[in-house]
This record gives sequence, C-alpha cells and structure tokens, in this order.
Amino acid sequence: MNAPSLAATGLGANTVLVLLGCGIFGALAGAVGTFVIARRRSLIADVAGHAALPGVCLAFLAGEALHIGGRTPWLLLIGAACTALLAAWFVPWLSRRFAIGADGATAVSLALFFGLGAVLLSLVQSHESGSQGGLRRLLFGSAAATSSADVKTLAALALVTLVALALLFKELSLLAFDEQHARTLGFPVRSLDLLLTLLLVATVVAGMQLAGIVLVVSMVITPAATARFFHGSIARVTAIAAGFGAASAVCGVLVSLEFEHLPTGPAMTLCAAGLFLLALLATTRGRAEAVQS
Repeated sequence: MNAPSLAATGLGANTVLVLLGCGIFGALAGAVGTFVIARRRSLIADVAGHAALPGVCLAFLAGEALHIGGRTPWLLLIGAACTALLAAWFVPWLSRRFAIGADGATAVSLALFFGLGAVLLSLVQSHESGSQGGLRRLLFGSAAATSSADVKTLAALALVTLVALALLFKELSLLAFDEQHARTLGFPVRSLDLLLTLLLVATVVAGMQLAGIVLVVSMVITPAATARFFHGSIARVTAIAAGFGAASAVCGVLVSLEFEHLPTGPAMTLCAAGLFLLALLATTRGRAEAVQS
C-alpha cells in the first residue's frame, strides 16, 4: 500500500493524527535517548529494537491461530515488548555467564534475535493471510499507512511512557551520571536500571510501526546525541533532545507523505541526521571562531 501524496492527502484529520502521534513518539525517543546515552546503553537499545521483530511475527501467528486477527495492535505490541525485554536481559546475562564481554554478547544477541525474526517473517509471508498482514512495513515504517486506531494506541503508549519518565526524572538522572552516589543515598539502582530498560523498550515498541523496527533506534540515539552539543543541565539537554526528536519525526512523516516510495523510517532518520550535522557544523564553527578571537 503506497502512501498518498501530500497534495492528495490535504492534511486531513488522519494525517494530523499521524503527525501528532509521531511528534509524541519523537519527543519520547529523544528524552529517553538522553538517559540511554548517559547510561551507555546505546548497543542495548539497538538489540532491543531488532529483537522486536520475532515478537511481532510470533504475535501475528498466535493471533491467526486463536482467530482474533494477526494484525490486532495490542497483540503485536505485547509480542514486540516481550522479545525486546528478553533480548535486553539476555545481553548482560550472556556477558556475565560466559565472560565474552559486552560487545560479544551484543553481537550474539543481535544476530540471534534478528535472524530469528527474519525466519519468522518468512513464515508469516507464507501464511494464507500473511501477505495481507503488511508486517513488512514494520521493517522501515509506514506512518501514512497506519490506521487511526494504530496511531492512537501507539501515541497513548508513548504519552504514558513520557509521563513516567517525567515523574522519575530526578532518580534516573542520578543513576545515569553518578551510580555510586545513588547507591550511597539508598536508591534502588537495580530497579531503576530495570525501569530505564522498560522505558527504552516501551519507546521502541511505540515507534516500531512509525519509524520501523530497523531504524527506530536511530530516533532514540541521534536526537539525544545532537542535544549533547548544547551545554547545560540534564533537564535542558533532555528538553532539547525531545524537541529535536519531535521535529525529526514530524519532518520525516511530511517527507514520506510527499514522496510515495520513501518509507517513514528512513525519512525520519535522515531528518534526525541532518539536524545532527547542522549542530556539529555550528559547534565546530563556533569553536574555530573562539580560537581565532
């Protein structure tokens, strides 16, 4: 199903809803990404993003087997969340249990879960209703092709996650920048680490249909990396990252609507990368002028 052109869409009610949902997701991705980078969990985010694919496929097959519909939004979200959480837990467990290091554990987990997802996706496509399932759109995103119900579900998940992040902002900030001090003050470090992982997985799940499973992690990392060029408090950097994330998501959707054969995920990623390059050039120029003066 090709996305309609922007002229044909005319920014109707469904398009506005899609833009709003993507904006909320982008803001969430940028905000959560700030803590993911500060906590050095970027590779875990990549594994969790790719690990959502087998969960989606298994959920689709289960829905078809139970005659409740393989494309049921809440079922796909639950499936993606389960395998993404499993992968996020599997990396540190594998690293500790077999002493292969974080990089080795990440590589093994990424290959295992995404390879399994690719195999299951082939099974889904061979299913009698798999060709109509449209699950391939989840690889690179297709915001314009999502229904209003899908967008509302994903936007609600993103909004709840964003509220949870705001309520625990102080605790997560301390965990990200001074874990030892957090332990000294009696903060439950392990529980907070688990909570950050849950927020990361919720972000990935909320954005997989909009940005795509393959590229959703770029929306978590790139706006947050861009915001780090702007010095200030963690609250200021987080707000900037959220703004960059929302802007990248909205611009990506508009570009995807205008160009029929451009999936939403790559469009969002290019917009986010463009903002990163602009910030990099501005920072480099500013430093050069400061040195000359």
